[in-house]
Amino acid sequence: MKTTDSDHQALVRSLVPFAQMPDDIFESMIPFITFETYAPNKMIFKRDNADLVLYWLLEGTVDLLDKNYAAQTRKSEDENAKYALDSHELHSVTAITTTHCRLALIPRSTLGAFSESLDAGISLNRSPEKDEGIDWMSALLSSPLFEYIPPANIQALFSKFEEVTYSAGEVVIHQGEPGDYFYVIKSGRTKVERQVGEKSQLLVELKAGDNFGQDALVSDVPRNASVTMLTNGKLMRLAEPDFENLLMEPVIETVTLKEAHEMIAEANPKTYILDVRNPKELNSGKLEKSINVPLPLLRKNMPKLVNDAVYITTCDNGKRSMLAAYQLNENGFTGYVLEQNNEN
Repeated sequence: MKTTDSDHQALVRSLVPFAQMPDDIFESMIPFITFETYAPNKMIFKRDNADLVLYWLLEGTVDLLDKNYAAQTRKSEDENAKYALDSHELHSVTAITTTHCRLALIPRSTLGAFSESLDAGISLNRSPEKDEGIDWMSALLSSPLFEYIPPANIQALFSKFEEVTYSAGEVVIHQGEPGDYFYVIKSGRTKVERQVGEKSQLLVELKAGDNFGQDALVSDVPRNASVTMLTNGKLMRLAEPDFENLLMEPVIETVTLKEAHEMIAEANPKTYILDVRNPKELNSGKLEKSINVPLPLLRKNMPKLVNDAVYITTCDNGKRSMLAAYQLNENGFTGYVLEQNNEN
């Protein structure tokens, strides 16, 4: 029996984020959804290319090739087929069909309009406190970090998360406390504030799909800000040992000073050493040709970095450089940590 577009629309309704949509929102998207058939060994999209469309695999099997041409196979019957093949606007993988495939395509702008309506509460007839927003797992999987994480880790990772409920005004994280959990917002909104002397500084407001709490876990230093619920909401949290084993360790790789010099000399790709200490600390010695970007300013300066370069981070004891490499990889750059006390 031939599968019709109507059948495919019903299948799309079960995927992420369409399963979370009210009926009226989904129905308004149907005219924008197209269905395409691909023969085996055909390229759907190419790594590093920008794309205005998102793709969901409905039938068949696709290989997703990373920058090292390692293939991750995606089958339509797999659980992770509920998610878009690659949600990055600049594709992080190349998608090649290995069988006859049927895909659903939808413009990013259409889904963007849906996300905006969620944030504004338009046509949903419910309060922000009850709005689940985007699927938290899909949001987390869209992070560039997951290029580095083995599929087995991903499966174990999501089984370790636990859901916790908070009320508006409740403090989730207190500045100065030791790190214990990594959080992803399932629903609701939070504010992140830093106490400087007698003044409280608002750093950012976070919404469903955003995450926080990783800095203290990676660097093993006290929390550098407080996080408070702006609305009622639900958070998914991951305990420190599971975060380190399943999410942090696969992401952070080290190189020796000798390897760093070889990478810099080869310049394929161009490689830089980032010293993330404070300027006053540089009096104790600074590696030749290294660039000083203090850790607190790294995120702010990321737009100035070269996207296709490699960055090797260093500090005094390795803690800050680990966090710097994690932040770089989290934002789609390639970051390594320079081994400490290595003269080779």
